[in-house]
Amino acid sequence: MDVKQSWGFISISIGIVSLLWASISLSGMVGQEHVLLEMGSYIHASSTDLSNTNYADKVMAAERHKNFVVLLSGLVMALLGSIMIKGRFNKF
Repeated sequence: MDVKQSWGFISISIGIVSLLWASISLSGMVGQEHVLLEMGSYIHASSTDLSNTNYADKVMAAERHKNFVVLLSGLVMALLGSIMIKGRFNKF
């Protein structure tokens, strides 16, 4: 196996792990959103100056952005790895 194909397999492996992590994180965001909304309403009800009306929205937007970056990088890594090992399985 040459260097290009071994880096292709490594890239595909990293891409698949990244895709799995991003999909699990994105599916768990429903629960995170519920918890953050409950925390935001609790802080708002306590009438302190720590309250921000958009607290939950800002935190969820940051988490969503991070997870989409991980998802897109996983897709790019898997695609790059598949291009690197193109034609490898045609030999069998």
